[in-house]
Amino acid sequence: MPATTTLTDLAQWEKLWREQQQPGSRPLLIFKKSPICPTSHHVERTFNAWLGGLAPAAAAKLNVVLVDVVNQRPVSRKIAEDVGVVHQSPQALLLAPGGKVLWHASHGDVDEEALTRAAAGA
Repeated sequence: MPATTTLTDLAQWEKLWREQQQPGSRPLLIFKKSPICPTSHHVERTFNAWLGGLAPAAAAKLNVVLVDVVNQRPVSRKIAEDVGVVHQSPQALLLAPGGKVLWHASHGDVDEEALTRAAAGA
């Protein structure tokens, strides 16, 4: 499973966003979740199962970050502003080097099949 980073403040996101603008950066997979939403819990289990099933080579290609949208609301809002995708939760976004959004989905559309297709295109 790839290492994940939980974003806890705006400075972390801003640094990551600057790094993502570089041509050689790895694709960035962002997973936004709510600790109080049952749908979010279900999708998080799906997301984690998918991550756990990635082959080591595929996992090494991705930079994966997690955002708690309740406790880190400013971070979640800033991500939405920077990438130009309306905030939802749960939500997954895949960014290419340069910060271009390759794929995003929310709620039940964040499933293993969609994640696999998105990652294959990264």
